[in-house]
Amino acid sequence: MTPLTGQEEFKVLTVAVQKRNQEEKPGALRRAGFIPAVVYGPTIKAIPIAIAGRDLSALFAKITRSTRIELQFAENGEGKSIDVYIKDIQYNPIIDQPIHVDFYHPQKEHPLKLDVPIKVVGEALGVKDGGGILDQLMETIPVLGKSGDIPALITIDVKELQIGEAIRVQEIDFGQSEPLLPPTRRLVTILSPRRVEEVVVTEEEEEEEKEEVSVSTAEGVEPPAGDAES
Repeated sequence: MTPLTGQEEFKVLTVAVQKRNQEEKPGALRRAGFIPAVVYGPTIKAIPIAIAGRDLSALFAKITRSTRIELQFAENGEGKSIDVYIKDIQYNPIIDQPIHVDFYHPQKEHPLKLDVPIKVVGEALGVKDGGGILDQLMETIPVLGKSGDIPALITIDVKELQIGEAIRVQEIDFGQSEPLLPPTRRLVTILSPRRVEEVVVTEEEEEEEKEEVSVSTAEGVEPPAGDAES
């Protein structure tokens, strides 16, 4: 079995931004269709920028938290670019739209830690032929590596998985980056229908036991002293 690896999912996406004057009101920028943002890192001073809302939406549709992004803007009449990762996104709690973005520019040769999402592809044999249940045990993997060495996405092909089999961290090729998990940690497995049924029954029995204990406790509780008959 040879699962696909994150090395096939390296991405560098480019987006145009513009430097902004810190005196500009964020509300005015948003009304004009721009989202205020900032770029910072250990080797640069904070740079206030603005990005068109439509460009930001298009960017969000294509990236993960571990995607390397190239910001392009003009400085002193010349084009300039800088590699960044998304550090934080602030949303309007009412309309769930981004209102500010923090971009982080890492030190070039200094390793950084990112949580890389897992994407499962294919229909497992254990599901297709055996009626098993696909169980994805982790949604992301913490990975340590230099900027450019960390994949944007870990893609795992489960087509050959049978019931009871699993794909573990040690089976994934992370290239020059390093997973911060034990090699034997399971990422995806196929459960048998019987095991799933047993888990459901056990949970139901536990709930029934809790209800019985609750009823017994309530029946044995004495009323507060103030409610006792005189």
